[in-house]
Amino acid sequence: MESKTQITVTGTVQKLDISQVVIPQEMKNLYDYESRSMEVDTLKTSIKEFGQLEPITVVKVNGQFFIVNGVLRYQAILRSEKNDVEVNVLEIDTESEDFSLADLIVHTQIQKVKTPKEKMREFISILRLDTGDSNPLRDRNKRYDFLSSTMGKGWSRSNVILMMNVINWTMKNGDELNLVEQVFEDKIRVSEAAFAVETLAREDYGYGKEKESQILDKFLKGEFKKDKVEQLVDTFNYKRNEGFTEIEVYPIKTEDYEVIHGSIEDVELPVNMEIDVVFTSPIYYKLRKYGDDPNEMGWEATPQLYAERLVDSLMKPYNRLKDSGSMFVNLGETYDKGQCLGVIENVVVEMIKRGAFYVDRIIWRKDSNKPISNQNHRFQPSYEVVLHFAKSRNYYFNRFKVKKDVSDFKISRGCKDYGWDGVNYYVPNFYKQLRTIMSENELHDIVTVQTNTARIKHVEGEEYHPATFSQMLPAIFLSTFSPKPTEDYKPLVFDPFLGGASCGRTALMMGYRFCGVELYEQNVETSKRILAESLREFEPRALNQLEADKVYELVA
Repeated sequence: MESKTQITVTGTVQKLDISQVVIPQEMKNLYDYESRSMEVDTLKTSIKEFGQLEPITVVKVNGQFFIVNGVLRYQAILRSEKNDVEVNVLEIDTESEDFSLADLIVHTQIQKVKTPKEKMREFISILRLDTGDSNPLRDRNKRYDFLSSTMGKGWSRSNVILMMNVINWTMKNGDELNLVEQVFEDKIRVSEAAFAVETLAREDYGYGKEKESQILDKFLKGEFKKDKVEQLVDTFNYKRNEGFTEIEVYPIKTEDYEVIHGSIEDVELPVNMEIDVVFTSPIYYKLRKYGDDPNEMGWEATPQLYAERLVDSLMKPYNRLKDSGSMFVNLGETYDKGQCLGVIENVVVEMIKRGAFYVDRIIWRKDSNKPISNQNHRFQPSYEVVLHFAKSRNYYFNRFKVKKDVSDFKISRGCKDYGWDGVNYYVPNFYKQLRTIMSENELHDIVTVQTNTARIKHVEGEEYHPATFSQMLPAIFLSTFSPKPTEDYKPLVFDPFLGGASCGRTALMMGYRFCGVELYEQNVETSKRILAESLREFEPRALNQLEADKVYELVA
């Protein structure tokens, strides 16, 4: 980026009155000096002891001397309360049509260690991208070459031009993905930012659809490559236009749900989290391995140690329950060589020792349990238990039952699927099964829900979860022990042992918010899909019809 005018430095150091020297606004716009007060103080101490060892470089414009190198030294001299300053004056024809004070400043700062924002400001200034000038200067090609030579590794001439196009586009359309800053912070490559802009500029895409699908966000995080982005965008548009609701990219957190990856023993729950209902089916004692974590719960030396460790985990969400909240823990018993180990009793006793309010032990009747060997001299298993603990004796209770004799359960004309303008006549099977469960189970402490009813189904590529359970089981407890979701408030359901997200799907399909914690990555991926699909399948009119069909209500 050569100038027609030769720039030279005077051969002798001059002394100027400090009032004659000015920090130009262009310098302030380009570089951050406000956060460098400690450096200025260090220079001040040095100048007081040894004097000004190096002159400040200035250029004279219209009778004033503007600093182009040495701002920190100048500020240190000011703090030292000195009246004069030593300078080198650049001799330059400031009347030349290609003179730019900003360019000159950048030239003198080439060796300076710069922050990402300073690099970005320099880039924009050199290429005049902030002036709105539709007729760039004749030496634009020289500016490209100058930036390519001074920006460092990865800044070929073609990348400089690519980045210029990215900045120009984001100036007109916004930068909701922070593409420009991410490039200068070395978080993404120039080519990745350019590809993101190219994708956003498609007629069939844009920030609105990106916010919905988060395809480019995941691409920029390195989760997949460019060809996958193009495939996902095409699939997303096709499925929206065709009325389908499934998409291959699923968020880990939305306004309605969140999946926390980690062990409930280690994660820190948000300080302001208030839970209405905890429903969980934790790892049973010494029955199966769920993954390859060597410290996986369930393999402690004794049932007592297992109970202590499990209750340590359960108390985390229990302590976040509202005073009206309830916790439900689905557990199965463990037997060893014909002996019942009393796992459930150990958990109950440990919860009571910690101060939990123990309400009840509900029997979950399971006719489809696997039969035991004839060598075991006890009855065939046909149940598990659901332990009910409450935060206080004032826990919420409002159970209703729906009519059995209503056979016409459908949503009237006008039900629309997600992203679809056509008319559908469809009630998700979840609500049909929910209606059956709610009409069959009386207000007894024995509930009947078969394990093969509404279980989570895996899709191709997902790792099979060995212990999914019926989504209808938590539905019975949510409908009874939690306030009904309204437009103003959606109660929060929490599961510290998420697994395949059966409880989460139930909560979302019934209009609640949900949060779950899961140790294993493969289960997190499955849960994200299950929860995202559940939100799209949620049909409030089906719930409203169930409410209209209730036959009685008990309040305690």
